[in-house]
Amino acid sequence: MSSTQLTTESFTAWAESDPELACALAAAQDLPSMTDIVCDFLIATEDPDWSAKSIAQVISRDPVVAASVLKVANSSYYSFQRQISNLEGAVSMLGLATIKSLVLAAGVKSMNKRFGLIEKLLLEDAIGCALCSREIARKTRCFDPEEAFLGGLLRHIGKIAMNNLDSEKYSQLVQGVYNGEGHLAVLEHKYFPYSHAAIGAAMLHQWNIAPHLVASTLYHNDPPSSEKVGERASTLAALVNLGGTFCMRLGFGRRAPQEDINIAENPCAATLGLEDDQIDDILQDIPEAFAQACESFMGNG
Repeated sequence: MSSTQLTTESFTAWAESDPELACALAAAQDLPSMTDIVCDFLIATEDPDWSAKSIAQVISRDPVVAASVLKVANSSYYSFQRQISNLEGAVSMLGLATIKSLVLAAGVKSMNKRFGLIEKLLLEDAIGCALCSREIARKTRCFDPEEAFLGGLLRHIGKIAMNNLDSEKYSQLVQGVYNGEGHLAVLEHKYFPYSHAAIGAAMLHQWNIAPHLVASTLYHNDPPSSEKVGERASTLAALVNLGGTFCMRLGFGRRAPQEDINIAENPCAATLGLEDDQIDDILQDIPEAFAQACESFMGNG
C-alpha cells in the first residue's frame, strides 16, 4: 500500500488488488458481529451530546456486560477510594475511553459460539495483550493508553473469526502449532485462505472500526513504518506487537509461559522507548491485573 495514511477508502482499494485480503473481506460477511448492545454502545459514543446517563442506559440493557463493567471498575486496578455502585457513576469516574475498553472486552467474549479451552485461551490472550499494551503506553507516554488497550484487545480477533468459521480446522491448526508441525503463518495458510491478521482486519473494517485499529490488527506481526500507514497506526502496531511479547513471556493465553524470552530484544521496545526497569515493573504488576480481569469477564482467574 502506497498511502501514507490508512483510511477506509484506501483499505478497500487495497483489498481489490490483494487476493488474500479480498478473500478475508468476503469471509467476514459470514461472521457474527459483537452483541447488539456493543454495536448500540459504539453508536451512542459517537453522539457529541452523550452523557454518562445516556451511555449507562445503553450498557444496562445487557446485564452480563453491565456486571462485568462494574466489577472491573471496582477492582483494585483502578484503586478508587469509594465503591462505584452504578453504571452512570462508572462512566463518570472512569471516563468514556476506559468504559469503551471494558464494554468491547465483554463484547469480544460474546463473539464466541462456544466456550471451551481454545476459546478461553483466545480470550485470555486478548485480555492479556490489552492490559500489557495499555501499560506500555502509560510507561512510555507514546500513545493514549485506552486506545492501546483496544489495539491489544483486537489484535488476534482474526483467530476468534477462524475458530467461528471452522472450529475443526482451527483446532487442527492450533494442535499443529503445538506439535511443532510448522510456524503459525505457514499452517494458517494450510487450513485457511488468509492469515488471522487479514481476516481480523477485514472484520474490523466491516464494523467501521477506526482505520488505525484496523491497521494495527493487520500489521501486528510486523509493525510497518509511519510512511506506510501513518504515525498513529505504526506506533499502535508496535505497541500491540510488544504487548504480545509480554503475553508469551507471562503465558497469557498459552499453555505455559516462555520465561526465556528477553523482551528488551524485541525491536519495538527500543522503538517505543521502553526501559529495562519499566519492563521489570510490567512483568511484576500485570499478572495481578490480568487475574482480576479474567475473573471479571470469565468468572475465573
